[in-house]
Amino acid sequence: MFRAIKIFIFFAFVVAFFSCRKDFERPNWDVDLLTPLIKTSLTLDHLLPDSTLQTSSDTSLKLVYQTNMFDIDVDSLFRIPDTTMVETFSLALPSILNPGDFFYSTSREFNLNVNNGVELTTVYIESGFIEVEVFSDIKEKIIAEYIFPSATKNGDTLVVSELIPASTGGQPGYLVKRVDVSGYHLDLTGITKTKVNTMVVRASGMVDTNAAGPVVVAAGEKIKVNNRVIALVPAYAKGYFGNQQIHFGPETKDFNVFTKVLGGSIDIDQVDVNLEFENGVGVDAQLIINQFSTKNTANNTSALLAHPVIGNSVNINRAQETFSIPEVTYTSYNMLMNTSNSNIDQLIEIFPNQLLFDLNLNINPLGNISGNNDFVFKKHPMKANLNVEFPLSLMANNLTLVDTIDFSLPTKKEKGEIIDGTLYIYADNTFPFDANINLALYDKDSKFIQKLTVVDKVRAAVLNASLKVDQAMFSVVAIPLSEADIDNLYKTKKAVMKITFTTQPQSQFVKIYEGYAIDIKLVGDFAYNVDPN
Repeated sequence: MFRAIKIFIFFAFVVAFFSCRKDFERPNWDVDLLTPLIKTSLTLDHLLPDSTLQTSSDTSLKLVYQTNMFDIDVDSLFRIPDTTMVETFSLALPSILNPGDFFYSTSREFNLNVNNGVELTTVYIESGFIEVEVFSDIKEKIIAEYIFPSATKNGDTLVVSELIPASTGGQPGYLVKRVDVSGYHLDLTGITKTKVNTMVVRASGMVDTNAAGPVVVAAGEKIKVNNRVIALVPAYAKGYFGNQQIHFGPETKDFNVFTKVLGGSIDIDQVDVNLEFENGVGVDAQLIINQFSTKNTANNTSALLAHPVIGNSVNINRAQETFSIPEVTYTSYNMLMNTSNSNIDQLIEIFPNQLLFDLNLNINPLGNISGNNDFVFKKHPMKANLNVEFPLSLMANNLTLVDTIDFSLPTKKEKGEIIDGTLYIYADNTFPFDANINLALYDKDSKFIQKLTVVDKVRAAVLNASLKVDQAMFSVVAIPLSEADIDNLYKTKKAVMKITFTTQPQSQFVKIYEGYAIDIKLVGDFAYNVDPN
Protein backbone atom coordinates (compact mmCIF):
# COMPACT_ATOMS: atom_id res chain seq x y z
CA MET A 1 0.00 0.00 0.00
CA PHE A 2 2.77 2.41 0.93
CA ARG A 3 4.55 1.55 -2.36
CA ALA A 4 1.44 2.39 -4.32
CA ILE A 5 1.16 5.75 -2.53
CA LYS A 6 4.78 6.58 -3.40
CA ILE A 7 4.24 5.78 -7.07
CA PHE A 8 1.12 7.96 -7.14
CA ILE A 9 2.97 10.89 -5.55
CA PHE A 10 5.84 10.52 -8.08
CA PHE A 11 3.52 10.68 -11.08
CA ALA A 12 1.60 13.60 -9.62
CA PHE A 13 4.90 15.46 -9.22
CA VAL A 14 5.88 14.73 -12.83
CA VAL A 15 2.53 15.91 -14.15
CA ALA A 16 2.67 19.06 -12.09
CA PHE A 17 6.24 19.79 -13.20
CA PHE A 18 5.56 19.43 -16.92
CA SER A 19 2.35 21.36 -16.69
CA CYS A 20 4.44 24.36 -15.68
CA ARG A 21 6.88 24.00 -18.68
CA LYS A 22 5.04 25.58 -21.60
CA ASP A 23 7.93 24.83 -23.99
CA PHE A 24 6.97 21.22 -23.85
CA GLU A 25 3.52 22.12 -25.17
CA ARG A 26 5.06 23.05 -28.58
CA PRO A 27 6.70 19.99 -30.06
CA ASN A 28 8.27 20.39 -33.55
CA TRP A 29 10.16 18.13 -35.90
CA ASP A 30 12.03 18.05 -39.21
CA VAL A 31 10.57 16.47 -42.36
CA ASP A 32 11.79 16.00 -45.92
CA LEU A 33 9.34 16.91 -48.69
CA LEU A 34 9.51 17.19 -52.50
CA THR A 35 7.88 20.47 -53.61
CA PRO A 36 7.01 21.08 -57.31
CA LEU A 37 7.91 24.68 -58.17
CA ILE A 38 7.98 25.16 -61.95
CA LYS A 39 6.70 23.23 -64.93
CA THR A 40 7.28 24.51 -68.46
CA SER A 41 7.81 23.31 -72.00
CA LEU A 42 10.12 25.23 -74.31
CA THR A 43 9.73 24.90 -78.07
CA LEU A 44 10.95 26.91 -81.05
CA ASP A 45 8.03 29.27 -80.39
CA HIS A 46 10.16 30.61 -77.54
CA LEU A 47 13.00 31.28 -79.98
CA LEU A 48 11.22 32.42 -83.15
CA PRO A 49 7.84 34.09 -83.77
CA ASP A 50 5.18 31.45 -84.34
CA SER A 51 3.98 33.32 -87.43
CA THR A 52 7.32 32.67 -89.17
CA LEU A 53 7.39 28.89 -88.64
CA GLN A 54 6.04 26.50 -91.24
CA THR A 55 6.09 22.72 -91.44
CA SER A 56 7.57 21.00 -94.49
CA SER A 57 6.21 17.77 -95.95
CA ASP A 58 8.74 15.73 -93.92
CA THR A 59 7.55 17.53 -90.71
CA SER A 60 10.81 19.45 -90.47
CA LEU A 61 10.43 23.14 -89.69
CA LYS A 62 11.40 26.08 -91.84
CA LEU A 63 11.40 29.82 -91.28
CA VAL A 64 9.39 31.91 -93.72
CA TYR A 65 9.35 35.69 -93.46
CA GLN A 66 8.04 38.39 -95.79
CA THR A 67 8.32 42.16 -95.61
CA ASN A 68 7.42 44.93 -98.00
CA MET A 69 10.28 47.14 -99.15
CA PHE A 70 8.38 49.76 -101.16
CA ASP A 71 5.14 50.51 -103.02
CA ILE A 72 4.82 52.82 -106.00
CA ASP A 73 1.25 54.03 -106.39
CA VAL A 74 -0.58 57.15 -107.49
CA ASP A 75 0.78 59.27 -104.65
CA SER A 76 4.34 58.18 -105.48
CA LEU A 77 4.03 59.15 -109.13
CA PHE A 78 2.21 62.48 -108.89
CA ARG A 79 -0.19 64.67 -106.95
CA ILE A 80 -2.89 67.00 -108.24
CA PRO A 81 -2.44 70.15 -106.18
CA ASP A 82 -5.34 72.28 -105.05
CA THR A 83 -5.81 74.70 -107.95
CA THR A 84 -7.79 77.94 -108.30
CA MET A 85 -8.79 79.59 -111.58
CA VAL A 86 -9.89 83.21 -111.08
CA GLU A 87 -12.35 84.70 -113.59
CA THR A 88 -13.66 88.26 -113.67
CA PHE A 89 -16.59 89.47 -115.81
CA SER A 90 -17.44 93.17 -116.09
CA LEU A 91 -19.42 95.48 -118.38
CA ALA A 92 -17.42 98.18 -120.12
CA LEU A 93 -20.46 100.48 -120.50
CA PRO A 94 -23.45 101.21 -118.29
CA SER A 95 -26.32 98.88 -119.12
CA ILE A 96 -29.91 98.24 -118.19
CA LEU A 97 -30.70 94.54 -117.81
CA ASN A 98 -34.15 93.05 -117.64
CA PRO A 99 -35.11 89.92 -115.69
CA GLY A 100 -33.80 86.87 -117.57
CA ASP A 101 -31.18 88.84 -119.58
CA PHE A 102 -27.80 87.13 -120.04
CA PHE A 103 -24.89 89.47 -119.55
CA TYR A 104 -21.93 87.06 -119.82
CA SER A 105 -21.14 83.66 -121.31
CA THR A 106 -17.70 82.17 -121.84
CA SER A 107 -15.64 78.99 -122.01
CA ARG A 108 -12.28 78.82 -120.25
CA GLU A 109 -9.51 76.30 -119.66
CA PHE A 110 -7.36 76.00 -116.57
CA ASN A 111 -4.31 73.88 -115.93
CA LEU A 112 -4.07 71.60 -112.88
CA ASN A 113 -0.30 72.05 -112.50
CA VAL A 114 0.34 68.34 -111.87
CA ASN A 115 3.82 67.79 -110.39
CA ASN A 116 6.80 65.67 -111.51
CA GLY A 117 6.28 66.56 -115.17
CA VAL A 118 3.32 64.19 -115.40
CA GLU A 119 0.91 64.74 -118.30
CA LEU A 120 -2.58 63.47 -117.49
CA THR A 121 -5.34 62.93 -120.04
CA THR A 122 -7.86 61.00 -117.95
CA VAL A 123 -8.54 60.74 -114.23
CA TYR A 124 -11.22 58.89 -112.27
CA ILE A 125 -11.68 60.55 -108.89
CA GLU A 126 -11.83 58.53 -105.71
CA SER A 127 -12.47 61.59 -103.57
CA GLY A 128 -12.27 65.36 -103.84
CA PHE A 129 -14.24 68.55 -104.46
CA ILE A 130 -14.88 71.25 -107.02
CA GLU A 131 -15.79 74.59 -105.48
CA VAL A 132 -17.30 77.70 -107.04
CA GLU A 133 -17.02 80.99 -105.11
CA VAL A 134 -18.87 84.03 -106.54
CA PHE A 135 -18.69 87.77 -105.67
CA SER A 136 -21.26 89.96 -107.47
CA ASP A 137 -21.41 93.78 -107.70
CA ILE A 138 -24.82 93.62 -109.43
CA LYS A 139 -27.60 95.23 -107.39
CA GLU A 140 -30.00 92.43 -108.18
CA LYS A 141 -30.01 88.70 -107.71
CA ILE A 142 -28.39 86.84 -110.56
CA ILE A 143 -28.35 83.21 -111.66
CA ALA A 144 -24.78 82.01 -112.19
CA GLU A 145 -24.31 78.70 -114.01
CA TYR A 146 -21.04 76.83 -114.33
CA ILE A 147 -20.79 73.78 -116.54
CA PHE A 148 -17.72 71.55 -116.24
CA PRO A 149 -17.73 69.49 -119.46
CA SER A 150 -14.47 67.93 -118.26
CA ALA A 151 -16.29 66.29 -115.33
CA THR A 152 -18.90 63.58 -115.90
CA LYS A 153 -20.50 60.86 -113.80
CA ASN A 154 -22.72 58.13 -115.23
CA GLY A 155 -22.86 60.15 -118.43
CA ASP A 156 -24.04 63.35 -116.73
CA THR A 157 -21.99 66.55 -116.88
CA LEU A 158 -21.26 68.43 -113.67
CA VAL A 159 -23.39 71.60 -113.53
CA VAL A 160 -23.39 74.17 -110.73
CA SER A 161 -26.31 76.63 -110.97
CA GLU A 162 -26.91 78.96 -108.06
CA LEU A 163 -28.83 82.14 -107.21
CA ILE A 164 -26.37 84.83 -106.12
CA PRO A 165 -27.64 87.49 -103.67
CA ALA A 166 -27.76 91.12 -104.80
CA SER A 167 -25.03 93.57 -103.82
CA THR A 168 -26.21 95.86 -101.01
CA GLY A 169 -24.63 98.70 -99.09
CA GLY A 170 -21.45 98.52 -101.13
CA GLN A 171 -20.93 94.86 -100.19
CA PRO A 172 -20.91 92.35 -103.06
CA GLY A 173 -23.40 89.52 -103.15
CA TYR A 174 -21.63 86.34 -102.11
CA LEU A 175 -22.10 82.59 -102.44
CA VAL A 176 -19.82 79.57 -102.25
CA LYS A 177 -20.83 76.10 -103.44
CA ARG A 178 -18.71 72.96 -102.91
CA VAL A 179 -19.52 69.79 -104.86
CA ASP A 180 -18.28 66.32 -103.97
CA VAL A 181 -16.80 64.86 -107.15
CA SER A 182 -16.10 61.36 -105.84
CA GLY A 183 -16.70 58.90 -108.68
CA TYR A 184 -16.39 61.55 -111.41
CA HIS A 185 -14.41 61.08 -114.60
CA LEU A 186 -12.19 64.02 -115.58
CA ASP A 187 -11.27 64.51 -119.23
CA LEU A 188 -8.11 66.63 -119.05
CA THR A 189 -7.53 67.15 -122.79
CA GLY A 190 -9.06 70.64 -122.91
CA ILE A 191 -11.40 72.15 -125.46
CA THR A 192 -9.43 70.83 -128.45
CA LYS A 193 -8.93 67.33 -126.94
CA THR A 194 -5.20 67.66 -127.58
CA LYS A 195 -3.96 69.06 -124.28
CA VAL A 196 -3.00 67.53 -120.92
CA ASN A 197 -3.79 68.42 -117.30
CA THR A 198 -6.44 70.84 -118.59
CA MET A 199 -9.99 71.30 -117.31
CA VAL A 200 -12.74 73.25 -119.10
CA VAL A 201 -15.43 75.38 -117.48
CA ARG A 202 -18.31 77.16 -119.25
CA ALA A 203 -19.76 80.06 -117.30
CA SER A 204 -22.85 82.18 -117.84
CA GLY A 205 -24.80 84.76 -115.85
CA MET A 206 -28.25 86.25 -116.15
CA VAL A 207 -30.49 88.49 -114.10
CA ASP A 208 -32.87 86.61 -111.85
CA THR A 209 -36.03 85.80 -113.79
CA ASN A 210 -38.04 86.71 -110.68
CA ALA A 211 -36.53 90.17 -110.36
CA ALA A 212 -39.06 93.00 -109.83
CA GLY A 213 -37.87 94.91 -112.86
CA PRO A 214 -34.84 96.12 -114.80
CA VAL A 215 -31.57 96.69 -113.03
CA VAL A 216 -28.96 99.32 -113.87
CA VAL A 217 -25.42 97.98 -114.11
CA ALA A 218 -22.74 100.66 -113.90
CA ALA A 219 -19.57 100.49 -115.95
CA GLY A 220 -16.90 98.53 -114.09
CA GLU A 221 -19.30 96.60 -111.91
CA LYS A 222 -18.11 93.02 -112.02
CA ILE A 223 -18.62 89.41 -111.08
CA LYS A 224 -15.56 87.61 -109.72
CA VAL A 225 -15.47 83.80 -109.65
CA ASN A 226 -12.95 81.48 -108.02
CA ASN A 227 -13.16 77.99 -109.52
CA ARG A 228 -11.24 75.53 -107.36
CA VAL A 229 -10.34 71.86 -107.35
CA ILE A 230 -9.66 70.67 -103.80
CA ALA A 231 -8.06 67.47 -102.43
CA LEU A 232 -8.43 65.42 -105.60
CA VAL A 233 -7.40 61.78 -105.02
CA PRO A 234 -7.33 59.68 -108.20
CA ALA A 235 -8.57 56.11 -108.22
CA TYR A 236 -7.22 55.79 -111.79
CA ALA A 237 -5.15 57.99 -114.06
CA LYS A 238 -3.87 57.82 -117.61
CA GLY A 239 -1.33 59.82 -119.60
CA TYR A 240 2.44 60.07 -119.54
CA PHE A 241 4.02 59.79 -116.10
CA GLY A 242 7.34 61.29 -117.10
CA ASN A 243 10.92 60.07 -116.79
CA GLN A 244 11.14 60.14 -113.00
CA GLN A 245 13.99 59.18 -110.72
CA ILE A 246 12.71 57.81 -107.39
CA HIS A 247 15.26 57.17 -104.67
CA PHE A 248 14.66 54.96 -101.65
CA GLY A 249 17.16 55.17 -98.85
CA PRO A 250 19.28 54.75 -97.14
CA GLU A 251 16.17 53.21 -95.59
CA THR A 252 15.78 50.92 -92.60
CA LYS A 253 13.13 48.25 -92.09
CA ASP A 254 12.54 46.27 -88.93
CA PHE A 255 13.31 42.55 -89.27
CA ASN A 256 11.34 41.02 -86.41
CA VAL A 257 12.50 37.42 -86.59
CA PHE A 258 15.24 37.00 -83.99
CA THR A 259 13.98 39.33 -81.27
CA LYS A 260 13.87 36.44 -78.75
CA VAL A 261 17.44 35.31 -79.45
CA LEU A 262 19.74 36.65 -76.76
CA GLY A 263 23.08 35.42 -78.05
CA GLY A 264 25.20 32.66 -79.49
CA SER A 265 25.76 31.79 -83.12
CA ILE A 266 24.35 29.57 -85.82
CA ASP A 267 25.57 28.25 -89.14
CA ILE A 268 22.70 27.84 -91.60
CA ASP A 269 22.87 25.10 -94.18
CA GLN A 270 20.69 26.80 -96.79
CA VAL A 271 19.02 30.20 -97.23
CA ASP A 272 16.75 31.29 -100.06
CA VAL A 273 15.89 34.97 -100.36
CA ASN A 274 13.65 36.19 -103.15
CA LEU A 275 13.44 39.90 -103.87
CA GLU A 276 10.16 39.97 -105.77
CA PHE A 277 8.96 42.88 -107.88
CA GLU A 278 5.30 42.98 -108.89
CA ASN A 279 4.29 45.77 -111.25
CA GLY A 280 0.63 46.73 -111.45
CA VAL A 281 1.39 50.14 -112.99
CA GLY A 282 1.44 50.81 -116.73
CA VAL A 283 5.01 52.09 -116.82
CA ASP A 284 8.36 50.52 -117.57
CA ALA A 285 10.89 50.79 -114.78
CA GLN A 286 14.57 50.22 -114.17
CA LEU A 287 15.87 49.33 -110.72
CA ILE A 288 19.36 49.64 -109.32
CA ILE A 289 20.18 48.26 -105.87
CA ASN A 290 23.03 50.35 -104.55
CA GLN A 291 23.29 48.58 -101.20
CA PHE A 292 21.57 45.87 -99.18
CA SER A 293 22.64 44.86 -95.69
CA THR A 294 21.44 43.66 -92.29
CA LYS A 295 22.26 44.87 -88.81
CA ASN A 296 22.04 43.59 -85.25
CA THR A 297 21.75 46.74 -83.14
CA ALA A 298 22.11 44.81 -79.87
CA ASN A 299 25.75 43.95 -80.57
CA ASN A 300 26.36 46.49 -83.36
CA THR A 301 27.25 43.92 -86.01
CA SER A 302 26.31 44.19 -89.67
CA ALA A 303 26.68 42.23 -92.89
CA LEU A 304 26.72 43.60 -96.45
CA LEU A 305 25.24 41.62 -99.33
CA ALA A 306 27.62 40.49 -102.06
CA HIS A 307 25.61 39.53 -105.15
CA PRO A 308 25.97 40.26 -108.91
CA VAL A 309 22.84 42.42 -108.87
CA ILE A 310 24.37 45.07 -106.62
CA GLY A 311 25.05 48.20 -108.68
CA ASN A 312 23.57 46.76 -111.89
CA SER A 313 20.22 47.72 -113.43
CA VAL A 314 17.22 45.42 -113.56
CA ASN A 315 14.44 46.07 -116.10
CA ILE A 316 10.83 45.72 -114.96
CA ASN A 317 8.16 45.64 -117.67
CA ARG A 318 4.92 47.59 -117.51
CA ALA A 319 1.60 46.03 -116.48
CA GLN A 320 -1.21 45.64 -119.00
CA GLU A 321 -4.80 46.85 -118.68
CA THR A 322 -7.40 44.11 -119.04
CA PHE A 323 -10.50 46.38 -119.24
CA SER A 324 -12.11 43.74 -117.07
CA ILE A 325 -11.81 42.36 -113.53
CA PRO A 326 -9.09 42.26 -112.31
CA GLU A 327 -8.21 45.53 -114.01
CA VAL A 328 -4.54 44.75 -114.70
CA THR A 329 -2.23 41.91 -115.54
CA TYR A 330 0.80 42.25 -113.30
CA THR A 331 4.31 41.73 -114.52
CA SER A 332 6.90 40.36 -112.14
CA TYR A 333 10.62 39.99 -111.70
CA ASN A 334 12.29 37.74 -109.15
CA MET A 335 15.81 38.21 -107.90
CA LEU A 336 17.02 35.02 -106.19
CA MET A 337 19.77 35.06 -103.59
CA ASN A 338 21.03 31.89 -101.95
CA THR A 339 24.18 30.40 -100.49
CA SER A 340 25.38 29.45 -103.99
CA ASN A 341 25.35 32.92 -105.56
CA SER A 342 25.80 35.22 -102.56
CA ASN A 343 26.72 35.54 -98.91
CA ILE A 344 23.07 35.86 -97.90
CA ASP A 345 23.52 33.30 -95.09
CA GLN A 346 25.96 35.67 -93.38
CA LEU A 347 23.27 38.38 -93.37
CA ILE A 348 20.95 36.01 -91.47
CA GLU A 349 23.48 34.45 -89.12
CA ILE A 350 24.15 37.70 -87.24
CA PHE A 351 20.52 37.57 -85.96
CA PRO A 352 19.64 40.94 -87.51
CA ASN A 353 16.79 43.11 -86.32
CA GLN A 354 17.12 45.62 -89.19
CA LEU A 355 17.26 45.53 -92.98
CA LEU A 356 19.04 48.45 -94.67
CA PHE A 357 18.79 49.24 -98.37
CA ASP A 358 19.45 51.98 -100.89
CA LEU A 359 17.64 51.81 -104.25
CA ASN A 360 17.13 53.89 -107.38
CA LEU A 361 13.99 53.41 -109.46
CA ASN A 362 13.86 54.98 -112.93
CA ILE A 363 10.33 55.40 -114.29
CA ASN A 364 9.96 55.29 -118.11
CA PRO A 365 13.71 55.07 -118.80
CA LEU A 366 13.01 55.06 -122.57
CA GLY A 367 10.65 58.05 -122.46
CA ASN A 368 7.06 58.29 -123.68
CA ILE A 369 7.02 55.06 -125.66
CA SER A 370 3.37 54.40 -124.72
CA GLY A 371 2.08 57.53 -126.48
CA ASN A 372 0.39 58.91 -123.33
CA ASN A 373 -1.02 55.51 -122.43
CA ASP A 374 0.73 55.07 -119.10
CA PHE A 375 -1.83 54.17 -116.44
CA VAL A 376 -2.13 53.61 -112.72
CA PHE A 377 -4.87 52.24 -110.48
CA LYS A 378 -4.64 53.25 -106.86
CA LYS A 379 -5.29 49.67 -105.74
CA HIS A 380 -2.70 48.15 -108.09
CA PRO A 381 0.75 49.51 -107.15
CA MET A 382 4.23 48.52 -108.14
CA LYS A 383 5.70 46.80 -105.10
CA ALA A 384 8.83 45.07 -103.93
CA ASN A 385 8.64 42.29 -101.34
CA LEU A 386 11.49 40.51 -99.62
CA ASN A 387 10.76 36.82 -99.02
CA VAL A 388 13.14 34.95 -96.72
CA GLU A 389 12.95 31.17 -96.36
CA PHE A 390 15.34 28.68 -94.88
CA PRO A 391 14.94 25.17 -93.49
CA LEU A 392 15.91 24.93 -89.83
CA SER A 393 18.90 22.80 -90.67
CA LEU A 394 21.71 24.35 -88.69
CA MET A 395 24.63 24.13 -86.36
CA ALA A 396 24.15 26.05 -83.12
CA ASN A 397 26.73 27.24 -80.62
CA ASN A 398 25.50 28.78 -77.37
CA LEU A 399 22.20 29.71 -78.98
CA THR A 400 20.36 31.39 -76.12
CA LEU A 401 16.66 31.76 -75.41
CA VAL A 402 14.82 32.91 -72.32
CA ASP A 403 11.51 32.19 -70.60
CA THR A 404 9.96 34.05 -67.65
CA ILE A 405 7.94 31.95 -65.20
CA ASP A 406 5.86 32.77 -62.13
CA PHE A 407 7.44 31.41 -58.96
CA SER A 408 6.24 31.25 -55.37
CA LEU A 409 7.24 29.16 -52.35
CA PRO A 410 4.66 28.25 -49.73
CA THR A 411 4.92 30.57 -46.75
CA LYS A 412 6.57 29.40 -43.57
CA LYS A 413 3.16 29.23 -41.90
CA GLU A 414 1.83 26.91 -44.60
CA LYS A 415 4.51 24.21 -44.52
CA GLY A 416 7.05 25.29 -42.02
CA GLU A 417 10.48 26.80 -42.45
CA ILE A 418 12.93 25.39 -44.99
CA ILE A 419 16.18 24.62 -43.21
CA ASP A 420 18.02 22.85 -46.01
CA GLY A 421 17.49 21.71 -49.56
CA THR A 422 18.37 21.24 -53.18
CA LEU A 423 16.61 22.26 -56.38
CA TYR A 424 16.40 19.61 -59.07
CA ILE A 425 15.78 20.25 -62.76
CA TYR A 426 14.12 17.26 -64.43
CA ALA A 427 14.35 17.66 -68.20
CA ASP A 428 12.97 15.62 -71.11
CA ASN A 429 14.83 16.93 -74.15
CA THR A 430 13.91 16.06 -77.74
CA PHE A 431 16.20 18.70 -79.25
CA PRO A 432 19.52 17.42 -80.62
CA PHE A 433 21.14 20.17 -78.53
CA ASP A 434 22.94 20.12 -75.23
CA ALA A 435 21.38 22.74 -72.98
CA ASN A 436 22.90 24.78 -70.18
CA ILE A 437 20.35 26.33 -67.85
CA ASN A 438 20.67 29.44 -65.69
CA LEU A 439 18.09 30.75 -63.26
CA ALA A 440 17.73 34.38 -62.23
CA LEU A 441 15.39 35.31 -59.38
CA TYR A 442 13.25 38.49 -59.22
CA ASP A 443 10.99 39.87 -56.49
CA LYS A 444 7.39 41.12 -56.68
CA ASP A 445 8.62 44.47 -58.05
CA SER A 446 10.66 42.73 -60.78
CA LYS A 447 13.90 43.69 -59.05
CA PHE A 448 16.78 41.28 -59.54
CA ILE A 449 17.66 39.22 -56.46
CA GLN A 450 20.33 36.73 -57.52
CA LYS A 451 21.38 34.04 -59.96
CA LEU A 452 21.43 30.35 -59.08
CA THR A 453 24.48 28.48 -60.30
CA VAL A 454 23.73 25.43 -62.44
CA VAL A 455 26.84 23.36 -63.09
CA ASP A 456 25.59 20.34 -65.04
CA LYS A 457 23.90 20.46 -68.44
CA VAL A 458 20.82 18.91 -69.96
CA ARG A 459 21.99 16.34 -72.47
CA ALA A 460 21.05 16.39 -76.14
CA ALA A 461 18.65 13.84 -77.56
CA VAL A 462 20.30 11.21 -79.73
CA LEU A 463 19.79 11.26 -83.50
CA ASN A 464 18.79 8.03 -85.19
CA ALA A 465 20.12 6.76 -88.52
CA SER A 466 17.83 9.22 -90.31
CA LEU A 467 19.29 12.13 -88.29
CA LYS A 468 16.02 12.50 -86.43
CA VAL A 469 15.18 12.29 -82.73
CA ASP A 470 12.69 9.56 -81.86
CA GLN A 471 13.18 9.43 -78.09
CA ALA A 472 13.60 12.15 -75.47
CA MET A 473 16.78 12.31 -73.40
CA PHE A 474 16.09 12.51 -69.66
CA SER A 475 18.46 14.53 -67.47
CA VAL A 476 18.52 15.52 -63.82
CA VAL A 477 20.45 18.64 -62.81
CA ALA A 478 20.99 19.49 -59.14
CA ILE A 479 21.26 23.01 -57.69
CA PRO A 480 22.47 22.92 -54.06
CA LEU A 481 21.07 25.75 -51.93
CA SER A 482 22.78 27.79 -49.26
CA GLU A 483 20.95 29.40 -46.37
CA ALA A 484 21.07 32.73 -48.22
CA ASP A 485 19.69 31.07 -51.36
CA ILE A 486 16.73 29.75 -49.38
CA ASP A 487 16.03 33.19 -47.90
CA ASN A 488 16.01 34.64 -51.41
CA LEU A 489 13.68 31.93 -52.70
CA TYR A 490 11.05 33.12 -50.23
CA LYS A 491 11.30 36.62 -51.79
CA THR A 492 11.10 35.35 -55.38
CA LYS A 493 7.97 35.88 -57.45
CA LYS A 494 9.40 35.38 -60.93
CA ALA A 495 12.19 33.18 -62.28
CA VAL A 496 13.89 33.94 -65.58
CA MET A 497 15.18 30.73 -67.13
CA LYS A 498 17.92 31.22 -69.69
CA ILE A 499 18.77 28.19 -71.80
CA THR A 500 21.83 27.98 -74.01
CA PHE A 501 21.79 25.36 -76.79
CA THR A 502 24.74 23.78 -78.60
CA THR A 503 24.24 21.29 -81.44
CA GLN A 504 25.30 17.70 -80.90
CA PRO A 505 27.29 16.64 -82.83
CA GLN A 506 28.75 20.11 -83.21
CA SER A 507 30.17 19.63 -86.72
CA GLN A 508 26.95 18.43 -88.34
CA PHE A 509 23.93 20.29 -89.67
CA VAL A 510 20.79 18.97 -87.98
CA LYS A 511 17.17 19.55 -88.93
CA ILE A 512 14.62 20.68 -86.39
CA TYR A 513 11.32 18.82 -86.61
CA GLU A 514 7.84 19.66 -85.49
CA GLY A 515 7.26 18.61 -81.90
CA TYR A 516 10.82 19.06 -80.66
CA ALA A 517 10.73 20.50 -77.15
CA ILE A 518 12.47 20.53 -73.81
CA ASP A 519 10.05 19.80 -70.96
CA ILE A 520 11.32 21.07 -67.62
CA LYS A 521 10.19 20.54 -64.05
CA LEU A 522 11.85 22.37 -61.20
CA VAL A 523 11.38 20.52 -57.90
CA GLY A 524 12.56 21.48 -54.45
CA ASP A 525 13.83 18.66 -52.21
CA PHE A 526 13.52 20.54 -48.90
CA ALA A 527 13.98 19.76 -45.26
CA TYR A 528 11.30 21.62 -43.30
CA ASN A 529 11.16 22.41 -39.61
CA VAL A 530 7.48 21.96 -38.83
CA ASP A 531 5.64 23.49 -35.89
CA PRO A 532 2.08 22.16 -35.76
CA ASN A 533 0.91 25.00 -33.49
